[in-house]
Amino acid sequence: MQFRARAIQAVRNFFIERNYLEVDTPALSPDLIPETCLEVFKTEYFEPWNEKKHQLFLVPSPEIYIKKLIGQHKVSIFQLSKCYRNVESVGNLHSPEFTMLEYYTMNADYEDSLKITEELFEYLQKELKIESKNIGSAPFTKVTMNEAFEKLAGFSLDDCPNACDLEKHAIELGLNPQPDENWADLFEMIFVHKVEQNLKNLTTPPGLPVFLTDYPSAVRCLAQNVKNPSAIPCKERWELYVNGIELANCYSEETDAENIKEYFAVEGTEKNETARIPHAIDQNYWQNFRNFPKCSGVAIGVDRLIMSLLEKKTINSVLPFPLEVKEQF
Repeated sequence: MQFRARAIQAVRNFFIERNYLEVDTPALSPDLIPETCLEVFKTEYFEPWNEKKHQLFLVPSPEIYIKKLIGQHKVSIFQLSKCYRNVESVGNLHSPEFTMLEYYTMNADYEDSLKITEELFEYLQKELKIESKNIGSAPFTKVTMNEAFEKLAGFSLDDCPNACDLEKHAIELGLNPQPDENWADLFEMIFVHKVEQNLKNLTTPPGLPVFLTDYPSAVRCLAQNVKNPSAIPCKERWELYVNGIELANCYSEETDAENIKEYFAVEGTEKNETARIPHAIDQNYWQNFRNFPKCSGVAIGVDRLIMSLLEKKTINSVLPFPLEVKEQF
């Protein structure tokens, strides 16, 4: 607990020293950004003076409010907050309630955020007086998604513009794709089973940090397009893996209001068709981006970060109160 307290304070000091504004946004929201990759928690607010009730949701990320602040004030921002994701396993690497660090840097892209993140990890080890075997020293290994597939799955994504191309490789790799799966689903299957779990083998010694960059555009997200992709369209996005575990996610943030509007329409429709817990979506959220600044945002799971710094194997070992799921009677 003492190390956790010092680590969180060191994170806060790092960004304050660099003139980021610390913010404190709501945990309850009437609507959320539609993301088909996650589920949320739903609750209700009852007005005390009548029978009226209002549906609310626990935020899976402070992003929905932080971007409103950025659009209005155009300053670099960071936040340490509790976040909530439903239908998550409880144990080694997941918890339905977890601590998130998000930081957004003005006039920056994902390459700038990569350097800032390396500086953060170096700063933490110095301030906490540790040399974590999981972290090592910067610069960290950096590979594109296409390079990772070539090295770990044995083929290039650039040679697979169609779903049938990926399906062929999935079968050759011993996977069992369902008929008529789309490109994004086939990509995810191969990535999870053949690439992600082997990323730790790309460093010497194994397990040091790896920045996995340039995600295919078919995996929808609110990131800028890579200006000159090698073949298939890609997004300016990276994820940071340490010892094979995802710690961080970064975008060169999408700033085009019309693209945001389209994303909400497409992702929102799919979300409400497939989600176990559908949620309200602010159809006017895109208007926050009419004059949105160039910026890059990073989200880091703080519990996993502390786990990695301490060379632990589970987040339960660094949580003061790991969630206990009890039978209901």
